[in-house]
Amino acid sequence: MPVAYNGRLLEVDLSRGRTTVRRLEEGFLRRYIGGKGFAARILYDELGAGVDPLGEDNVLLIAVGPVQGLRLSGASRFSAFFKSPLTGIWGESCCGGSFGPELKRTGFDGVIIRGKSDRPVYLLIEDEHVEIRDAGEYWGVDALESEKMLKQEHSLRHQVLTIGPAGERLVKFACISHAGGRQLGRCGAGAVMGSKKLKAVVVRGTGEVEAANPEGLSEFKEWLEKEILERVYGLRKYGTPGIIVLCNRNGALPTRNWTTGEFEGLDKIGPKVLRERYMKEDRACYACVLACGKLSVVESGPYAGTRVEGPEYETLFALGPLCGVDSPEAIIKANEVCDRLGLDTITAGNVVAFAMELGERGILSKEDVGGLELRFGNYEAMIRLLEMIGRREGIGDVLAEGVREASRRIGRGAEAFAVHVKGLEPPGYDPRNLKGVALAYAVSCRGACHLRHMTYRPNLTGEHPFKPDVEVDRLSYEGHAEIVKEQEDFYTLVDSMIFCKFYCLPTLGPVLWDELCRLYELTTGWEASKAWMVERANEINDLIRAFNLREGITTKDDTLPERLFSHPVRGEVVDRDQLKGMVSEFYRLRGWYEEGRPKLSRKTL
Repeated sequence: MPVAYNGRLLEVDLSRGRTTVRRLEEGFLRRYIGGKGFAARILYDELGAGVDPLGEDNVLLIAVGPVQGLRLSGASRFSAFFKSPLTGIWGESCCGGSFGPELKRTGFDGVIIRGKSDRPVYLLIEDEHVEIRDAGEYWGVDALESEKMLKQEHSLRHQVLTIGPAGERLVKFACISHAGGRQLGRCGAGAVMGSKKLKAVVVRGTGEVEAANPEGLSEFKEWLEKEILERVYGLRKYGTPGIIVLCNRNGALPTRNWTTGEFEGLDKIGPKVLRERYMKEDRACYACVLACGKLSVVESGPYAGTRVEGPEYETLFALGPLCGVDSPEAIIKANEVCDRLGLDTITAGNVVAFAMELGERGILSKEDVGGLELRFGNYEAMIRLLEMIGRREGIGDVLAEGVREASRRIGRGAEAFAVHVKGLEPPGYDPRNLKGVALAYAVSCRGACHLRHMTYRPNLTGEHPFKPDVEVDRLSYEGHAEIVKEQEDFYTLVDSMIFCKFYCLPTLGPVLWDELCRLYELTTGWEASKAWMVERANEINDLIRAFNLREGITTKDDTLPERLFSHPVRGEVVDRDQLKGMVSEFYRLRGWYEEGRPKLSRKTL
């Protein structure tokens, strides 16, 4: 067994109250790398078609990779994998903090949770000791407070994942919270936990994690820390909100439910304002020198006393411009409300913006929404609506389903204003002025997603992610299929090793193909070429695509919402035929059949 792995997966059956240990063979570790690769194999094998995402047959796999537990910047992350209750297809989400390294030190490479408890429980893992405990006193407590309570019961060294009221009430985009403001945010992982009556997972590990080549890794670490501090100064100073200026400049900042791509109130909520007036403390994940997390505090006004880690860019866009809100205090307060309730801020902002447009158009009346004045810019209504969604009160019960299902239930033409891909609401990059992002949203395995490909960066900067001498035209349809395919391969490996994407940012981060291969070799002791890594990425992506096909996804679903085809922003729309051409080219580059079906061998399946 290579030293980078424990070779063990903890299996928990909540229906029977039992735990067992599964051995992970060396060939499995080598073939699937970790994290996303492990999940692709396990979820494809163990979840049959049509499994209810909120039923006891769905699983929640929390996994790490070979780098977790090493005192290395960027190696703190972990991921969750499941069938999404929001989309009905592949679900995954990644998080920073300290939980991943702590889990690795317990002696496990992951924990897979099955079944459903008949009462609220939490899972305690302390090295070899595993216990399913009663969580009655924590049920109903918000995500931030329940984490504090669990740390008080155990210790500050214990690392905690927990859900808030939104997860307990099965809000389809509920998240799992960690470290007082980090989240497994997208696709509804919190609802999966809530459906299993699992309030929290608490871990404490005392084992040591080693690398195959500690001297080489020490040299790599020294080089990496020097490079990251020199290259990403803006991210270190402002956190992720710094990119909002570039998005706005390029007409790619989604505003007022995707009706325009630039926000006239940006100067009031921009990164300099946040840094100078509200950011009080830099926060870092385990062993990280970057410290991109920012603690924001509101010191005066109606929201005085609000403290939250954030807002990061996606929260800022979704609860700001997308809802027409230019009050930084209100955005910070809405961020805190989402964190306490346990709501994914990207979907939450999209849902509120959708409801605001329906309110302005008269599709939702004041009586429909409990007397709220739903209009863009009304931040008091936004905050109240978030509370209603998190607790499924009134119209919040409908909006808790996400924009796709909510639009169906509301009817009266509401579906025309529901912006999503495969049921997942998009993040903060408008594809009408970023044609590569249009393709990335269309083909992403979990629906509209920026992180599976990171295509927004080469689109915004005009620089090719792997070929410095090649320019990228964000308004052209040419060349993007090749970029999206290679970036999907690369980030599939990043998500299998579960390394931080900020260290692997195209055109900026120091870790690209050669460095990723080197890190894998130093950690595991196994040789890795780019060609071998691409083979691994291809198999992982093929398995995930097969998983989605089994759930009914077809090439017709690899598209965008109508608004992006027909409603111009700065004179730009996404051309339907051009997008189809890019999708076909992407299939060809992936080695898939024309209908988007992988050419998987029987051995692989």
